[in-house]
Amino acid sequence: MTAPQQDDLEDIVDPVEDEVVEPADVIETPEIIETPEIIEATEAADSGEWLDPADDQDNPSERRFYLWTATPAWLVSTLVHVLILLALGLVTYADPIKIVNVLTANPTGDEGPELEDFTIQEIDPGEMSEMEEITEPVEELTEQLEFVEPTDIQPMELATVENQLVDLTSPMAPAAKSLATLTSMKSSPIGGRSADMKKKLLREYGGNDSSEAAVTEALKWLSRHQMQNGAWTFQHNLVCRGACDSPGEPQFARSFNGATGLALLPFLGAGQTHVSGDFKNNVSAGLRFLIQNGKLGKQSGVPVLDLRDRSGNMYSHGLAAIALCEAYAMTGDSQLLAPAQASINFIVYAQCRDGGWRYQPQQPDGGDTSVVGWQVMALKSAHMGHLVVPPVAVEGSKMFLDKVATEDGAVYGYASKSKNFRPATSAVGLLCRMYTGWDRTHPGIVRGVKRLAQYGVSKKNIYYNYYAAQVLRQYGGPEWDKFNTELRDWLVASQAQSGGAKGSWNLRVNKGHNVEHMGGRLGSTCFATMILEVYYRHMPLYADAAADDDFPL
Repeated sequence: MTAPQQDDLEDIVDPVEDEVVEPADVIETPEIIETPEIIEATEAADSGEWLDPADDQDNPSERRFYLWTATPAWLVSTLVHVLILLALGLVTYADPIKIVNVLTANPTGDEGPELEDFTIQEIDPGEMSEMEEITEPVEELTEQLEFVEPTDIQPMELATVENQLVDLTSPMAPAAKSLATLTSMKSSPIGGRSADMKKKLLREYGGNDSSEAAVTEALKWLSRHQMQNGAWTFQHNLVCRGACDSPGEPQFARSFNGATGLALLPFLGAGQTHVSGDFKNNVSAGLRFLIQNGKLGKQSGVPVLDLRDRSGNMYSHGLAAIALCEAYAMTGDSQLLAPAQASINFIVYAQCRDGGWRYQPQQPDGGDTSVVGWQVMALKSAHMGHLVVPPVAVEGSKMFLDKVATEDGAVYGYASKSKNFRPATSAVGLLCRMYTGWDRTHPGIVRGVKRLAQYGVSKKNIYYNYYAAQVLRQYGGPEWDKFNTELRDWLVASQAQSGGAKGSWNLRVNKGHNVEHMGGRLGSTCFATMILEVYYRHMPLYADAAADDDFPL
């Protein structure tokens, strides 16, 4: 700022306009009688010499008056203006600055967000390796793979990340629009996992004693195949020392975050957490591994937790983020708040310009429907835990779904529109549509459900079955009843019943780019178990209180 002008200073001293005096109104000044004392004071002032107060001890107040009246007018004016300048120097002027939080900014208009709105920072994906390190990840201890019984895992306190993450939600509190649905919630969206509600929902949506028994046996198998450091691996045979076969592909052996996140989801879906349940020690160890093995850093000053694996990319991150967010939503454990929110921040950062997600953050060629499904589910899990879910990120995912949709939103391609019906990606797209606001009567939902029901259960693609089961269960009706009966009974009948494999599934029927082949027995078991938990894993979207479970848009 520039220094105030002299005229401005005068206005500050006396903002009232001076009265204009006409010549006729001038009052004649009376003649001053000069006494010897006045003559002496005037001569001293004109010579620049101040009278010594000690010279007049008898009347000091009169002496001070003499000093003031004897002071030249120009000196008084100078002193006054200097004092004013000093006072003004203590005052700062600033233009108003509009502060916008990129994580809580709402899109404006009806056309959705601009492409630049749903990325935290425009940077090259390759720059992720240069992300500021805050903590070192734990070592990948493949040589320490051990057979672990559930009782061998001691209860452990979840690792607390750096202090700067503790107040993460303070500067990123949800906007009022985001809070609209949260403040009116009547029940927890994951309340179906409680013991009493599970029984009720099992009866209402088609589960039975056999499906629940299969879930229990599956959790036992998973607990027996947890590594000593709390992680799981798709090379599960190294943990049980060959007690059961059919491991995943070797190139995915070090996808510890992905395998651990995937393995935790069946426990959480059954209502098991790190603070309660028969498998709380397993869940605690798994969550601790994810927190310690993630890459903690910052993007544009925002804390992020990168949970990608060397070979698992954004698939691994999405799975691990879902596990952290669900555990936090179920328990409200403050130690999980910062890691869970930071994992969501990374998803927001990684979103591609077309609104989707792919293997690497902000991949130039855009997203694919399969990866998008896991990130949307992570955002959904975060919302259930009242974490910060930027509306622009959700709007971006809807924009991507529009990009790959055909037949009024009933069919979804992989990275672009598909001329043919693709069962797996269509099931993913339809579930995302349900979670991002399409109601039960939307033409795309009605037509898409009909397509899935006609295709039916697949004995070769558990990944498709997992998503299709969720779509049809949420939709309900005869389509779900028929699909559920066939899928439930097939899974219960095909579960291993003896030896080291008891409680697991081996659904590998052919080689290729599929969960059964890449994830092996561990992957097949996790997906099969979650399908048998579909009755209570999430509260019904289209029930009376369904609106409470919607994203804040």
